[in-house]
Amino acid sequence: MLMSNLSIIVRGSQVYSTRKLTGFGINSAEEYILMYLMGHKDANQDAIAKFFAIDKGSVARSLQKLEGKGFITRKVNDDNQREKVISLTEKALDLKAVLSELLVDWRSAMYEGLTEEEISAFENTVDKVAVNITKIL
Repeated sequence: MLMSNLSIIVRGSQVYSTRKLTGFGINSAEEYILMYLMGHKDANQDAIAKFFAIDKGSVARSLQKLEGKGFITRKVNDDNQREKVISLTEKALDLKAVLSELLVDWRSAMYEGLTEEEISAFENTVDKVAVNITKIL
């Protein structure tokens, strides 16, 4: 039952995001990457893949789509010619308020009926489980 419930939470988040962002041409995977980049200036593909614990190929495909849509730019790192530095464009920065509001709305809907103590306990537990899983992998 636990895995089913976790799957519902993750899929629900993805569906909610994709529906809310349809008008912007962004899916949930692209949203997550944009949100990461808003908090991590001039990141690279490896850092994104490591943060989300996903393969570099998936990140590369999402970055290619985001670049094609005009949300990011990629340029060669002057200090490491094999690395590309990813930066947000003005078009992406204009979405910051929309993405922040989406997260607030999702969090509010997801935690409806829970106390702050329950939310905190849940999030702390999930953090610990994620650390354990990272160790295993």
